[in-house]
This record gives sequence, C-alpha cells and structure tokens, in this order.
Amino acid sequence: MVRKIRGSGLAAASALFVVAAACNDSQGPQGPRLEGWGQPPPQTGELSGVGEIMPPGGDVISFAFDVKSDQTGITGTFAGTDLSNGATLTTDPAGNPATFFIAFRSSSSFCAVSSHGAEFDAQGVLVESGVPSTVTYTVKACDNGTLGSMDTFDVIIPSHGFEESGTVTGDIVKQ
Repeated sequence: MVRKIRGSGLAAASALFVVAAACNDSQGPQGPRLEGWGQPPPQTGELSGVGEIMPPGGDVISFAFDVKSDQTGITGTFAGTDLSNGATLTTDPAGNPATFFIAFRSSSSFCAVSSHGAEFDAQGVLVESGVPSTVTYTVKACDNGTLGSMDTFDVIIPSHGFEESGTVTGDIVKQ
C-alpha cells in the first residue's frame, strides 16, 4: 500500500522559499560563496621562447612567445609563421581583443620530464593566403636546460588538422 501525503507540495514550496530567502542576503552573505567551491586555483608560471622547428617531413615553423599565468589571469603574446607558405598565427590581446589566452598548464606530458614543460591554449588569428580566420590552438613546450639543450615545441590547430613538433633551434624558458 502506497501512502499519499497531501499538502506536501505546499510545505515543500514554503521550505524552498525560506531557504531561498535566507540565501539571498543583499548585504553580502557571511558564508562561503558558491562560485568559490570546486574551482581549482589557476596554475601559475611563465613560458617564453624564440626560435624555430623543422619537423621531419614538415615545414620550418618559426615562433616567438611570452605567456604568463598568475592569480590575475593569463597574459602575453604569441606569434608563429609557417615559413613554407607564409601562414601566420598570432595572439596579442592588447593589440587585438578578439585574441586571448584560454588556459595555462604548468607542466606537460609532451616533455620527457613533465615538470620541464608547460602548455597553453589560446584563440588567435590565423592568416593563410591572405585570408584571416579565428582559431583555437594549443602550444606545448619543454625547457630542457640552457640554450642549445634540445628544447622541444609543439603547436596544434585542431580545426585545421594541423600539428607540428620538433627540436628547437633557439631557446624555450620555463619559469
């Protein structure tokens, strides 16, 4: 036999109203804020580099970037060029607000020692054959020591099925 409880809908609605009213303190709630729960702190660090890679069977890719992540957000610039066809990829939020950094990771499984690397995701402007388009991309880079120490670099543009990686002629610095 299943018992039906009458009037429980009104009681539940009244209880919900009391809870909602108690949680809506226009003077500023004294308890923890919901937006602070479950949010990991941003990963901090800085990754910079200048140089080029020549992947086996690929084209020479030149790059220059400096990306920093701290408690205030992710800032910096990225510029890359495929020297075989002149295609460019840039992210410079100060110069073009349509470009920005999405995420920063202070280590990278792309690297032989993950703590030697970092990664960032960004939205940038890709110009191919003179035609600009907005794309998201990921850069993974490894700082394997002093200049000339076989640093590595990887750039991925998923929407174009593009990925090139290789040993850097130049230098990657992770701080």
